Amino acid sequence: MGLEERTIEGLGEHCEVCGARLTDAELEAALESGGPMLCTVHAAEVVELSEDDAPAAGGGETGGV
Repeated sequence: MGLEERTIEGLGEHCEVCGARLTDAELEAALESGGPMLCTVHAAEVVELSEDDAPAAGGGETGGV
């Protein structure tokens, strides 16, 4: 399977969350990251968790009286 070249023209021009029109810098950042099309505000909210940051399985609150 060959790699397809992606260009800014082939991507949407609006944030996938709020619908705001993206700036050239935001379009370039989305293209370089290969991630979703997000405005600066929503891109700042995206945080990748490391294994240390992930919630523990079965973790949650313990029942109290």
